[in-house]
Amino acid sequence: MIRLAIGAAIALSSLGMTTDLLRLDATASGATVPPGWTVRAVRGVDAPTSRIIDSAGVRFLRIEGRGTAAWYGQRLTLAPTPGSQLTWRWRIPVAPQGADLRRKATDDAAARIFVSFDTPTRFGRAPRTLFYSVGNAEPDGYERASFVSGALHVIRIAPPANGAWATVTVDPIADYVRLFGRQPPKITGVGLLQDSEQTGSLAVADLAVLEWSVP
Repeated sequence: MIRLAIGAAIALSSLGMTTDLLRLDATASGATVPPGWTVRAVRGVDAPTSRIIDSAGVRFLRIEGRGTAAWYGQRLTLAPTPGSQLTWRWRIPVAPQGADLRRKATDDAAARIFVSFDTPTRFGRAPRTLFYSVGNAEPDGYERASFVSGALHVIRIAPPANGAWATVTVDPIADYVRLFGRQPPKITGVGLLQDSEQTGSLAVADLAVLEWSVP
């Protein structure tokens, strides 16, 4: 289940045409998170474990937990430039058993790439956030507002086949306009959320690439 709580992280500025948000080349194998990233457990549960792994010539961030949930990411500032794309490469060695995004009681995902936007008003409303959530048995194209808040929106992404690596590219600016009916404010956070507290089962996700591209 999604609850919004992004930990503080190092702000980024002066981004180029394509920016590596994961920075694994600057991270030692065995470290828990990339530089500038923080971990924040979802209230009431423990955080999964995380570490940087080198295997078969690929360096990646692995997040693993059973009945756990946490945010992994960074605060930054990105202009909401139309046509900008977020690209990542992931695999899901283990999905939470029985997870189904369509039901609150089973709303778990081994990986949700999140994009958080600045608060739309000054009156304390939660920042709108898109969750690109690896799917389970849901139909292709499934999406919905979060069970927690209408400011949070879940977009199902087809799971990689047989635990293989898969590359995904999305347009968060276009998705924001489509879902919330207005132009977005600046982007303030990007990262990965893993949650398996609803099913209490094991979840394992690997992330090898996370890039922001401006046209």
